[in-house]
Amino acid sequence: MRTLATVGLVVSATLLIAAAAEAANDDAPYAKLKAFLPPATGAQACYARTYDAQHLSQHPKQRVTEMVLFLRYITLSEEEATLVATEDGGIEKEYFRYDFTLAAKVRDKRETLHAAGSCNSAQTIGCGVDCDGGGIELEPVAGAPDKLLVRLERIRMTLGCGEDSDDIDLEGGEDDKVFRLDKIPVALCQAMQEKLGG
Repeated sequence: MRTLATVGLVVSATLLIAAAAEAANDDAPYAKLKAFLPPATGAQACYARTYDAQHLSQHPKQRVTEMVLFLRYITLSEEEATLVATEDGGIEKEYFRYDFTLAAKVRDKRETLHAAGSCNSAQTIGCGVDCDGGGIELEPVAGAPDKLLVRLERIRMTLGCGEDSDDIDLEGGEDDKVFRLDKIPVALCQAMQEKLGG
């Protein structure tokens, strides 16, 4: 027979598990993203890779020759906070967002391609460009915190940062579906962001 103390411990543990599950569900749109880049003022991560001639010769259909990804946690003020729908049909303010900037060089362009937008996560960590501009999926590599997989289907990019820049769809071809990037100093991504005008 279980004692009252044992029953009390079981009930307490059950309540704690339920509360944790409820909290995880409440934060579901960002749970995986927050685990990858924990929320903190100024939190940033930078990943990149330049493919060498040997790799490109072994993957002749790969268009991308270089890729840089900058991920940032942004704290929003009361005026900047965005309104989001809750599961119960209500509306609440969200005081943060995750931003990304992606830069890529491809074989047939001299200029660097750029894309920017926001990220969230449900089943996967996804970063997208507004107005149906496509996006990318991010997959942390288990056991290798300095590695990151970027999965590409389609993302709208530009040749520059001005409004008159031409749009180019970068699509995940036969050799352009998954890119393994390495973590690099955040300062390099910050410099890229400043060059793009913030």
